[in-house]
Amino acid sequence: MLREMQELLDLIKMALHGNHGSYDADGSIDYDLVFRIAVNNSVANTVADLICKGNGFSDEIKNKFLQQKTIVVAHHVVSDRALKELYDKLDDAHISSIFLKGTILRRIYSNPILRAMSDIDVYAEKEDMDRIYTLMRDLKYETGVIGRGNHYEYLRDRFVKIEFHPEIVSIDSEYGQMVFQKIYPKEVAISSKMDIWNHTAPIDGHTFAKQLIPEYHYLYVIMHMMNHFLTAGTGIRSLMDVWLMNKNYADSWDRKLIENLLSDFGMTTFEQFALALADKWFDLSDLSYCPKDVDQDRLMGFEDFILHSGTYGTIENHINKQMGFRTGTSSKLRYLVSRFFLPYKIMKECYPCLRKVPILLPVLWIHHAFDGIIKRRKTLMKKMKTITSANLEKAEKQKRIIDFITDCK
Repeated sequence: MLREMQELLDLIKMALHGNHGSYDADGSIDYDLVFRIAVNNSVANTVADLICKGNGFSDEIKNKFLQQKTIVVAHHVVSDRALKELYDKLDDAHISSIFLKGTILRRIYSNPILRAMSDIDVYAEKEDMDRIYTLMRDLKYETGVIGRGNHYEYLRDRFVKIEFHPEIVSIDSEYGQMVFQKIYPKEVAISSKMDIWNHTAPIDGHTFAKQLIPEYHYLYVIMHMMNHFLTAGTGIRSLMDVWLMNKNYADSWDRKLIENLLSDFGMTTFEQFALALADKWFDLSDLSYCPKDVDQDRLMGFEDFILHSGTYGTIENHINKQMGFRTGTSSKLRYLVSRFFLPYKIMKECYPCLRKVPILLPVLWIHHAFDGIIKRRKTLMKKMKTITSANLEKAEKQKRIIDFITDCK
């Protein structure tokens, strides 16, 4: 592990444990690299106070970290205003919704600013999406992706992006295909299997704006983290959430229920490695159920993959997965063809007219290809560069990590 990565982890541990004492810079550490790693993992705000109040840090480095904290503070202020408004409007419209991830998680941090939040994620029933669309447009939100995959996106101002999801995690996601459908082959919604509406609590006294009870929110956090891990990777912030939920709820939640749920949803192995890594980085030694006997070689592989994945994974990891962890010419060509000629199931979400006139599919394939070349040229070029430089050793290493994680135990 790079010394700069270890330095960042040490700083995060101090922040999570509420240690706000003076921190002395290590002259042998490249703090500009620490900053870049922190930004890539959405945790620069977490350690900003320690850096800014520390000794021996350059003004340039302090200003970089302070700027990241300022962005998070501004985001939280605008998001809080948007959330209060949305809670009230959902109550008025009698639309039941469950708020997830950062919106809820930041509340259990000693200071919400320690936990950066990107999108506001909300689960709601698919039959309510039309009413939600009207409600959000009345609130002056612009629309982003609507109905594609598991996303109904709404945007307003600089910082507010709200995503409504008609499924807690899609069965077509990597987790859904690689884990859930192996356990439950017959097509069934993950939220239905979780019996999700019977495990909620109101948010701040609201009737229709809800959150999951801690055991089920933890199940969701692990599931969401595992889905990112299988798709392209997940980063340090996810392990912070795992650490904090266990520290905060260990004395009050039903751990036996959690273990049964993790087993039912094929996530026991993944959660054990996540706990072991959270313990290694941030200390969970006071938890009786923290695993002590995980395979250390596999834990090192798990750790290395997460440390190099960033907040939501990397293009390289994603492409390796999509190419079946093969890097030969034929695998690269198959991947490129698959990106230009998307399956009908996806194309009809991009082009709703296909639902009525499916014969237009070949024409719209061509439109999709040229549209991508014109509008997403930089992303396309980056992907092309990643494809041409695909490394077999890295791909096989990634495959080994995923294989032992998806053992459905």
